[in-house]
Amino acid sequence: MSQKKEYPELPRKKLGPGWWLGNRHYTVYMVRELTSFFVAVFCILYIYQVAVLAATPGSYSQYLDLLRSPVMIGFSIVTLGFTLFHAFTWFYLIGRVQPLKFGGWTTTPVQSLIINTALLAVISMVIIGLFFLGR
Repeated sequence: MSQKKEYPELPRKKLGPGWWLGNRHYTVYMVRELTSFFVAVFCILYIYQVAVLAATPGSYSQYLDLLRSPVMIGFSIVTLGFTLFHAFTWFYLIGRVQPLKFGGWTTTPVQSLIINTALLAVISMVIIGLFFLGR
């Protein structure tokens, strides 16, 4: 009844392991995807911190000593840089994917980046303020 259709073999370019390094847009995309790993590890560390805090006070002080080590401080700084890169590239993409239209005027990706970065700064300051008020 039904026969398997044969399709001609299309010529394909062989891609090496670093194929994405040849185009800036692909490179930014791949680096942004890589940053997600560091953000996930950072979140897991702080979820673990809550579990340790619920356990015994001695184990929490040991965990804080671990966080004060130079390796963890370095990891936190690298993760902060990756997180900011991830956030800024996503803020820029928001303006490209979903520009706002006001009458005949449309926002640009740079305007979206500026607005979202300002909102990130304001929200961060509010959270930091709440943290210091709670002490």
